[in-house]
Amino acid sequence: MKEDFLKKVSAELKIARIENGDLQEDLATKSGVAASTISKYEAGEKNMNLLKIEQILKPYEIYLYIFFERILAKTQAKEKE
Repeated sequence: MKEDFLKKVSAELKIARIENGDLQEDLATKSGVAASTISKYEAGEKNMNLLKIEQILKPYEIYLYIFFERILAKTQAKEKE
């Protein structure tokens, strides 16, 4: 279950970045988080820290509660299929 949740968070981070037309390097510059960290988070290779996630999402004005609501909505939609 932990791995499944990590995959969902990783995928949603990547989606947020792509929706905003950024490369990992662009987001690194905007957020102050290293591109290597963003890459590892998006790949699910590194455990995530909520404060780092918040820092990554800040340039997009996506608050943590909205971010996790998006994940929940997608999870619930898949369960109804």
